[in-house]
Amino acid sequence: MQAILSKGTYGLDSVALAEQPMPTIQAHEVLVRIQAVSLNQLDLMVAEGAFATPLPHVLGSDASGIVEAIGDQVTTLAVGDEVVTHFIQSWQSGALTPTDLSRRLGTSVSGVFSEYVALPASSFVKVPRHLTTTEASTLPIAGLTAWEALTTVGRLQPGQTVLLQGTGGVSLFALLFAKAIGATVILLSGSDEKLAQAKALGADETINYRTSPHWQQRVEELTSGQGVDLALEMSWTDLSKTISCMKIGGRIAVIGLLGGANTDLSIFGVLQKNLTLTGLQVGPKSSFEAMNQALERYAIHPVIDRVFPFADYAEALTYFQQGKHFGKVVIQF
Repeated sequence: MQAILSKGTYGLDSVALAEQPMPTIQAHEVLVRIQAVSLNQLDLMVAEGAFATPLPHVLGSDASGIVEAIGDQVTTLAVGDEVVTHFIQSWQSGALTPTDLSRRLGTSVSGVFSEYVALPASSFVKVPRHLTTTEASTLPIAGLTAWEALTTVGRLQPGQTVLLQGTGGVSLFALLFAKAIGATVILLSGSDEKLAQAKALGADETINYRTSPHWQQRVEELTSGQGVDLALEMSWTDLSKTISCMKIGGRIAVIGLLGGANTDLSIFGVLQKNLTLTGLQVGPKSSFEAMNQALERYAIHPVIDRVFPFADYAEALTYFQQGKHFGKVVIQF
């Protein structure tokens, strides 16, 4: 079988297709024929060497497919089931542990960008009934991160206001979930075209941060000086601006570092507004299952920008790296 992997050196130029041995399953595992995978910023970071992952290394954290075989001890899945991978495999419920971090697909352990994968049955979640496997491949990181940020960290309620940054997978999932909850959404982007698309998806207010560099002032105006209840911080660079437009007692879910890993932060605003800043590592399987129920209840479909065939994996990675996408980028096997 073939897999997409980083070979002798780091960098996208070293990502290639390579033959890998067909996996075999143990008693507690299932064999899944992969039908689609979706790309995340994490995949680029791994390929570029951000985690110093030993090479060669199969990339990928998000995949969906069909169960081809099950081990003798597997009772939760059956041959023919449509399933999607769970990123932090051992994090089934409760609090995250150091052991859980050692089982992250595509980072700590081998990834899932291959024609077949063999993993414990507990590493999979059934695909929501109304979604295709192509759509479901977008759920493990982007979907679950957005769900956790809004429901567990943000405890978002109907009538509250959330600030979203950008139009990548997490932000657009958060937009769809927030509107289903009954919240007001203010969304930032540097593209008027993407802002118009977000507006069509249900964003209540949109702001171009390039043409409005002091966008926090506009957020304050839109909230009548009260600020937002919840913000999903994707950039980290403009954290001070996010803090300035938060409501007293508001929450900031830190889920990205697109602007870099470091920032200058004055703690004064955090103290003055009694804010809570929480870092987010996706979520447990119990939250994944709760999210899937919400997806079915509200008939939510992921926003997919483009679907590339397996043979065009290099073009897909380059396209994703360029940041041209609105929503998720998928590779179909």
